[in-house]
Amino acid sequence: MRKEASTMQQCPVCKKEKRQSEECCSPCELQQKNWDMRYDGAIRRSQQHKRTVIDTIWRFFSSVRNGMCILIVTLLATALGTILPQRAYIPPGSIPKEFYASQYGLFGRLYHYFGFDMLYSSWWYMTLLGLLGASILIASIDRFFPLYHALKNQPIKRRVSFLRHQSYIRELDVQAPAVLVKIMKDKRYRVRQDGEDILAEKNRFARWGPYVNHIGLLLILTAAFLRLFPFFYQDSFLWIRDGETAVVPNTNQSLFIKNERFIVDTYNADDPKFSEAIKLEGRTIPKSFTTNISIFQTEKHVAGEVADLDLLSQTQVGVNHPVKAAGYTIYQSGYQLNEFSSLTFRAVNEAGQAADITIDTQNPDTEYQLENGLRAVLVDYYPDYQLDEDNVITVSKFPRNPAFVLEITDGQHAESVFASVDEVVSETGSNRYNLSAVDYETHHVTGLSVKRDWTLPVFLLGGIIFMIGLIQGLYWQHRRLWLHKQQDGTYLLAGHTNKHTSSFEKEADRMLDNYRKGGRS
Repeated sequence: MRKEASTMQQCPVCKKEKRQSEECCSPCELQQKNWDMRYDGAIRRSQQHKRTVIDTIWRFFSSVRNGMCILIVTLLATALGTILPQRAYIPPGSIPKEFYASQYGLFGRLYHYFGFDMLYSSWWYMTLLGLLGASILIASIDRFFPLYHALKNQPIKRRVSFLRHQSYIRELDVQAPAVLVKIMKDKRYRVRQDGEDILAEKNRFARWGPYVNHIGLLLILTAAFLRLFPFFYQDSFLWIRDGETAVVPNTNQSLFIKNERFIVDTYNADDPKFSEAIKLEGRTIPKSFTTNISIFQTEKHVAGEVADLDLLSQTQVGVNHPVKAAGYTIYQSGYQLNEFSSLTFRAVNEAGQAADITIDTQNPDTEYQLENGLRAVLVDYYPDYQLDEDNVITVSKFPRNPAFVLEITDGQHAESVFASVDEVVSETGSNRYNLSAVDYETHHVTGLSVKRDWTLPVFLLGGIIFMIGLIQGLYWQHRRLWLHKQQDGTYLLAGHTNKHTSSFEKEADRMLDNYRKGGRS
């Protein structure tokens, strides 16, 4: 009876006594097969039973299931923003509400109404990215430290019950353990020994692949957040008339660009190679367009005062030929030909006396006093007017097709008229005063994009680290072999790998075959 008691041991799962020769308690067999080897039994913080608010938040964000839900919602929101072009990519100068309604109908109107045209900079999308970042960060911390301690402090001597529940188990008679150790070292295993027990391990770094991967993702999310700050990311668009100087937005009034001359070269309509295409297009087709610009910088400039500008450079910017200055990159992105500078209307009073009104389309006055005693008050201005059913709208803020609503009066009678280049309509129907367009001036306008993006290096670094973590976790496996001498003198060889079990078992079997052959192959 004493000898039988010495061969009994306690089941580590159900704590019942069982014979040492038994592989497992049958009720606990399934449970033991599912032992979590990811952290070698170490407990994560999220698994501790505390009930504070911080513990609840920590447990929520450390959950892989919750993290996947946040990721799916973020991906769906990202996909939603790609259905229609974002506001930054609609034609420059377009009014977003009018553009989406005219191009995409009711869907476009709703898309703009709910703010999906600015989705990637919306507060709720940024919140989703923040939740995703918090989930990645907390889940990584929750698992990193248990894994770190488990791998750093893993013992060489392990209990038989632990060894017998690994994926690879062999019982063998080892007469020369040193030969087997040498074979393991030849396979690049790092071997440690404690008495008769041996632990061989290789590719431990593969376990850190997902965490390196997460660092890359966090850097990419950080770069996305940094784009909210003009210091890190700026994308401005400027329309500049010939001879005009404009300040670049969000530069603290420190950077100015002057349009010295805009040059456009078109395909020859008389050339038989292009005449048919030009006829189908119905307009002249630009061959190239460039702008001669001067770039100025000033350190102290107050808005409304004349700036003391220092010339940085004079250069030419063209399509696919951007220029760099003061940390910004300037691109040639568009142009407008023959945009209206001013319109001149001739007003005739009841006595037949005529007088002209010249309206500057860029800075129109609110009131005009005419030489024939009439007075014109500017009631409304449509720089690029268009009829939307019975309503007059402007599709852009640029004077490409200007129209005005004027109230003309001689002090006793008033008449409201709608005046454009090609028509004048009296809104009151009295036709007391004769008004007509008699002259106009035009100019060319160049469209320049001014960009600065200091988040690109962060995006690039995050992408590189992400790929390193991906390769590290996918192409290497953490493999461990334990060799334990049993009481009967035989050895128990147990092994575990975090992935690709089949190739691991084949490698272990080849090492055993090599040992049986005396380590000669």
